[in-house]
Amino acid sequence: MKGKFWYGLISIMLVLALGLSMSGQSVAQEPIKIGVLAALSGPFEYYGIMQARGFELGIEYATGGTNEVLGRPIEILIEDTMADPGQGVTRARELIERHGVHFLQGSSSSAVAQAIQGVAEEYERIFMVAPAAADAITGANWNRYTFRTASTTTQDALSGGVYAARELGDDFVIFAPDNVWGHDTAKAWRAAIEGEGGRILRDLFVPGDTTDFTPYILRLTRENPDGAVVAWAGAGAMQLFSQLEEFHIYERMAITSGLGDIFTIQAFGDSIVGSQGMMKYYYTLPDNKVNDWLVETYMERYNMPPDLFVPCAFSAAIALVQAIEEAQTLDTDTLIATMRGMSFETPKGTMVFRAEDHQALQEMYIVEALAVEGVPFPQLRLLQVMSKEDTAPPIMVED
Repeated sequence: MKGKFWYGLISIMLVLALGLSMSGQSVAQEPIKIGVLAALSGPFEYYGIMQARGFELGIEYATGGTNEVLGRPIEILIEDTMADPGQGVTRARELIERHGVHFLQGSSSSAVAQAIQGVAEEYERIFMVAPAAADAITGANWNRYTFRTASTTTQDALSGGVYAARELGDDFVIFAPDNVWGHDTAKAWRAAIEGEGGRILRDLFVPGDTTDFTPYILRLTRENPDGAVVAWAGAGAMQLFSQLEEFHIYERMAITSGLGDIFTIQAFGDSIVGSQGMMKYYYTLPDNKVNDWLVETYMERYNMPPDLFVPCAFSAAIALVQAIEEAQTLDTDTLIATMRGMSFETPKGTMVFRAEDHQALQEMYIVEALAVEGVPFPQLRLLQVMSKEDTAPPIMVED
């Protein structure tokens, strides 16, 4: 009788142990869910496509093609924000409440990103920001859940504005859209140019939905500056630069700012040949193994090179996977502590998350657009690499 009792007890223990083992195995295999909020329709559609592709490829690269970390598969859920802050908030809440995502990533619109920051804080989810550039994201609107791998407006300006004041003239007009990004851009470029002894004659803000820029270009010519910082993103860019050429503005003054995506450069054609300015990323500029992999893989998948905003989303994925691997947990507080001050290798070289505001410090580029015989659109020549130390923006987090 005693032998039967022990045999039965051992059998029960084995069943329990097997059950616990299977339960643990099931938990370990539950996916890590990441919600990607991208503008896949509307004026920023192409930017959203770059973001989504870049993040997916970044996960693939960071995990060595397994798309797993900590033995768990990574599931990426992509939602269209339509570049609308309200939609961004709604989609972010749905991703968390209905789909149980552990992390958020987005977006190409700074206004959308700023709206999502509140949701991330409310639900205590880490929010990996790229490509949105507004300074307020890691400044006045910042919270501890926000980490950004995209360059900020000030990082752009500390590259292009410093170069403009040193090389292109003394007096400038800033030509920008009348929105959050436009005002942040003007403020940052003004600070950079004036910091180098240059002068801003005026900020010329233009409604973002403008299609005929004639009255604003005429105002620009009346100021007669040495140069103009022409900062524009999204709809209307083609009309703007075409009209600048029609009014022979390139012959009257230096035109500078950040050069845009590949399609924009190709569409502008000869009108930007000779232009010098800041570049966040162009696939031929960085020289490292991460960028080599990205360029080769992107060409294979999409029959084109990775464009302007692909690498910042790619870098967000790399940073997130590295942090999870180092922390060996999905605990938010542990991950935040791990990521503060963390360095990681990206298509733009080594990035570092600054501990104070979680902004990724990174290299930037100064380039010149050249005409190359036999090539139907301008090519970019690297003039200068601006170090991550030289382009580090001031800490703007408000106490």
